[in-house]
Amino acid sequence: MTMSDAVHPDAPTPDAPTPDAPTPDAPTPGAVPSAPVDAAPRRPATSGRGSRLLAAGGRASLALVAAGAAVTLGAGVLLVPAPTSAPVIPSVAVQPDRPDQSLVCAGAALGLTRGADPQLTSVAADRRRSVGEGLVESRISTSDAIDGGAVVVTLPREAPGEGLAASQSVLAATPEVAGLAAAECLAPTRSAWLVGGATTVGRTSWVVLTNADDVDATVDLRLWGATGPLEAPGTSGITVPAGAQRVVPLAGLAVDEPSPVVQVASTGGSVAATLQTSIVRGLTPSGLSIVTPLAEPAERHVIAGLPVIGGQLVLERSTVDGGVDGLTALRMLAPGEADAAVTVTLVAQDGGVGLATEAVLEAGTVLDLPITLLADGEYGVIVQSDEPIVVAARTSTATADAIDVEWFTPSPVLEAGVEVLTAVAPLDDAGAAVLHLVAPEGAAEVTVDGRVVSVPAGGGVVVPSPANTGLRLSSTAPVHASLSYRGPGLLAGSRVLPPPAAGSALTIFPR
Repeated sequence: MTMSDAVHPDAPTPDAPTPDAPTPDAPTPGAVPSAPVDAAPRRPATSGRGSRLLAAGGRASLALVAAGAAVTLGAGVLLVPAPTSAPVIPSVAVQPDRPDQSLVCAGAALGLTRGADPQLTSVAADRRRSVGEGLVESRISTSDAIDGGAVVVTLPREAPGEGLAASQSVLAATPEVAGLAAAECLAPTRSAWLVGGATTVGRTSWVVLTNADDVDATVDLRLWGATGPLEAPGTSGITVPAGAQRVVPLAGLAVDEPSPVVQVASTGGSVAATLQTSIVRGLTPSGLSIVTPLAEPAERHVIAGLPVIGGQLVLERSTVDGGVDGLTALRMLAPGEADAAVTVTLVAQDGGVGLATEAVLEAGTVLDLPITLLADGEYGVIVQSDEPIVVAARTSTATADAIDVEWFTPSPVLEAGVEVLTAVAPLDDAGAAVLHLVAPEGAAEVTVDGRVVSVPAGGGVVVPSPANTGLRLSSTAPVHASLSYRGPGLLAGSRVLPPPAAGSALTIFPR
């Protein structure tokens, strides 16, 4: 019932006192005075002018008594406690339609043309695997690189399927860029952290920013290195037009930096950010990698897969130019104002022996922590810190004829009971794919395309997988997962990402 519908009972009106009637007692504060119901009003016996005066006086007395009653009633109303429960308002919960979901695949391998005026160009085309029902692919061909660009894989809202996943691989073999790179395709975001690469002699790193939105994006970059935060012109206000790809040479912002970390912050449109890095040792191209981003610094990170293959040969071939950036290492940064105490646990996934170590990160300074005591094998990495940090792992593989380097980024958690769809990137016939699973909290039973795999608490396992396919995963406990790809002198990786968050229900209140 609304306030306008409320019914207020009329207050009783007391009789006017007469000359021979007793004067009523003063009302008790807070009480509503009332007249006796069995007493009829008495009229005066006189008449004429006196009668009229007496009647007038009686009317005045009546008015005064009524006014007093009204004031007392008001005081009484003020003292009545308010209702203790709010009225129940009907509402309806409405689940909005699923919006279009899109993933951005980074695109081709990048390099420079030869000649007096080298230009940024595509040097090897990407290959892609998309998984889902009713997917639509489109290409972003506006790029800073000649023949560059990206592919957008979209699950329209009207598509019959619910899942979406995509990954890509690229195999380059030019005099300047050689190696295998792979990456999961990314949902555009406003914040990304890229951990990897270098800008020292023979090392090339490109920050690739792709805007698949309908509005322009403005991007700011923050950089850290081995000596602390790096200041450089051109790091703020970078415009990435709608439907375009910008490629920023990291060497133009951080000259001769062995250990860069880049934060990407976007306003306006969202962007998909990756870092492409390649190495030339002397005159020999020696590795290619696409680094995918972390969302935010955190106190725990899990790198689900870190293969160590041909360690002794890697040591020999990756140090011929005096560099150490082919050796297994963790790159870590505490970007806040406090130092971070870090514990690193390497979990053997193939029955081997793991390793645990500790380190202190100086706030704002990037640390490349070498891990040189690992035997060849498959490992997962659990990094625990008392302050939020970012981290990635680097490792390499080699043969007598080739060497390749890869950066492995931490994998987000896959929650228990949630089915996850992932894409395994295409490979040549000589290539192989491996699924890595780590359960840092408790033992997990992971179903991979109908096959149940047991993962011990705090441990990890590897599961061989066909390339160029889709996989469905579900687990009884939280796990982290990634894929690694390998061939003769080739190494790459991609992550298994959780499904996009469903839209929250809207609560509607009728008018």
